[in-house]
Amino acid sequence: MSEINLILNTHVAYFKRHPWLLLLFIVGLSLGSALLTAITGLNQEAKNRHHKSSALVDLAVSHIVKPPIGQKFIEGNLWLKLRKHGFTNAQPVLRGKLKLASGKTLYLQGIDSLIWMNKSAPTSTQQSLNQRNTNFAFDSILIDSNNGPKLQLESDSNKLQLLNSSITPSFNLVDDIGMWSITDIAYADMLLKAKGQLSFIEFVGLTPEQIPQIESILSYNARLVAAQDQDFDTLSEAFFFNLSALGLLGYIVAAFLSFNAIKLSIAGRKKLLTQFAILGCSPKAIRTAIVIEFTLMSFITALLGSIAGFVIANALVLDVNRTLMGLYKLEQALTIGWQWQTLALGFVINIATLAIMILTQKNTLQDKGSTVFYSALGSVITIFFYYYFNAKSEFDALSLCFCILLVFILITPKCLQSLLSFKNPFSSPLWQWLYADSKFQSKELRIAIVAILIALGSAIGMQIMVNSFSNTLNAHLEKQLSADVYIHLDKYDPVLRASLNEDSYINHVGIYMASKGYIDKIPSTLASFGQGHLAFSHISLTSGEKINASHFADNGCIANEQAAIIYNYQLGETVTFKQNQHTFECRISAFSYDYGNTSLGLITQEHTMKSSSLHWQVYGLSINLNEQITLSQLTERLINKYKIDNAYITENKRFKEIANGLFNDTFKVTKVLNGFILAIALVSLCISLLSLSAQHSKQLAVLNSLGVDSTQLHKLKLVQTTLLVGFTCVFAIPLGFALGFALLKFVMPIAFGWTIYFNLDLSALLITSLLLLFAAVLCAYLPVKKLTTDLHTKGS
Repeated sequence: MSEINLILNTHVAYFKRHPWLLLLFIVGLSLGSALLTAITGLNQEAKNRHHKSSALVDLAVSHIVKPPIGQKFIEGNLWLKLRKHGFTNAQPVLRGKLKLASGKTLYLQGIDSLIWMNKSAPTSTQQSLNQRNTNFAFDSILIDSNNGPKLQLESDSNKLQLLNSSITPSFNLVDDIGMWSITDIAYADMLLKAKGQLSFIEFVGLTPEQIPQIESILSYNARLVAAQDQDFDTLSEAFFFNLSALGLLGYIVAAFLSFNAIKLSIAGRKKLLTQFAILGCSPKAIRTAIVIEFTLMSFITALLGSIAGFVIANALVLDVNRTLMGLYKLEQALTIGWQWQTLALGFVINIATLAIMILTQKNTLQDKGSTVFYSALGSVITIFFYYYFNAKSEFDALSLCFCILLVFILITPKCLQSLLSFKNPFSSPLWQWLYADSKFQSKELRIAIVAILIALGSAIGMQIMVNSFSNTLNAHLEKQLSADVYIHLDKYDPVLRASLNEDSYINHVGIYMASKGYIDKIPSTLASFGQGHLAFSHISLTSGEKINASHFADNGCIANEQAAIIYNYQLGETVTFKQNQHTFECRISAFSYDYGNTSLGLITQEHTMKSSSLHWQVYGLSINLNEQITLSQLTERLINKYKIDNAYITENKRFKEIANGLFNDTFKVTKVLNGFILAIALVSLCISLLSLSAQHSKQLAVLNSLGVDSTQLHKLKLVQTTLLVGFTCVFAIPLGFALGFALLKFVMPIAFGWTIYFNLDLSALLITSLLLLFAAVLCAYLPVKKLTTDLHTKGS
């Protein structure tokens, strides 16, 4: 132990003398694990929140009894029937919305509050621990304290003023219960006028043997769904898989910072370790001390990373919430808390990363650098071509992207080294020194250069993907949203539709009706836009042809391209759409583009859907105006003559803005993560330059003594940094193109089922590259300024 203590104390003293090296080491792994743990935390919280009991039972929900597809409620006597059969682990939940006098909406959830006889009710923010439960009553509502300001609750009153109701429920503000305010289920039934109906029933700890018995009790009056088989998990899997891939990319970029620190640390401590051996320290003691050092470093960086990840996750949670609730129908907003699992994940990954880094510094690998390089390059190219021709899963597609990254990581430093291996072409002494110094810089800054290469390349690739998707979506919406005005409907009124059809202001009235169900246990939608093939003229087929009557002949229907790409359905194949106890069969006659939809979809004619036994719902009508009729004239007519609420009328332009906004939210998180990755790469460059300051001071001191002033040195070093980063940008741009191509050709189709066409915005790419170049030079300014200032101080 005395030997180990001596070695550890000496290593601590070494890092005290090299603070930039220590900072480089800690910042690298901390930032890397921060991004990875932030995304992991968001993903885990989404699953936990979705599976968390709405009835406030401590145990996780295993199964949920939901209404039949197409219905909003189940009969309350089903819960009583389940309890009569001994299923006391069934908890009823009733959900609905209350309109307050202020115009705000209160999301209300009724639960069996008798469970609080054995478990304390949520503590009011106005109560002390000694007084908890004293303010709760069966006719009061518990509201999350964060929602109080949003609902504009009066601070001097504990009563709610409801719109069009004389009832004034009392309320208490409570911490951390989420968007659904809570009350007793009987009181919620009265306020919502539910007449004994329930939204769903939750089961805790349901065994496989009990499932058949419960299904026989429910019959076709409700459906039993396993918690892990809900639509949210199925549809959002690709979203979180892509975020996790970005988080992993961020970790790789940040790990290069620590790799640089490991490399410099090993080089700086070789003599020190040799001296320990000469002094009699055993190799085992030296290895043990290094293992302890790196284990402590891994834990410290994992701890810092988990804290930073918690901050990043909370910064991203609003954008992720909007995406999950808007696109994937998550009913409960995420609330991010610190999770010990993220600390454990960061610690394990950091340990593994450090072990790999140390192995790469072995002399056997260093001595056979050329052989290792060509072997690695050949292996990566072979794997790349394998995945290029055989990629079928999301993992395969992202492995292909990883191979592209590895190829550029291998060849960029090699090309820079080859370029600087030529005979010095300059005649000026200063430029000769700069060229020679660049050789040394290229070796020491190799890791920072690779970090910038990955960061900029991935940012360009992501920019290409987002821009291509945006242009494709805009073109899609331009054709699909071809009506002038859209009317949202809570309830279908065929009389209103007939009246609108006969109106002199209106040229054509379309309809959107849909039925929810499953095809081979896959969440699916059966939709219709009217009768006759002309009603479907706004739908674009992947074959390029226009929809005609033959597509609906012989029980034909049109499937979205997700059906072909993700689920491998073929033209002419007959599929069975199942809804509760009813089924609908049709033959796939074509595939259509369906950007934005994450589930499998079918399109059929209106009369076909109405004549089936399926439950369907009309969501809205579309209206095309006659010539010389303005939107304002039509809107006024719809409000005055047809008594349609203005909030239910949406113009074409506004409808497209809403659709684009929803998908921009999806990529907003991606853009933020790219920003983090670029920032990490710039930090890598800055700290790497600072860590080399001491090694350059002697060289610059000699130049200074030969008559080169600090201003000239300053300019030379900035020119050198600009050229090195500029060279990196030259390789980063084709890397970005390659990644963008791979993302569009493989990742997007495999993960989401969307065929996106390559679209390049050269001006945006050039601006991104120039901004990074400018930022890199700016980051280089501090260490260069430090060197020249130190020289000036010594000289004076």
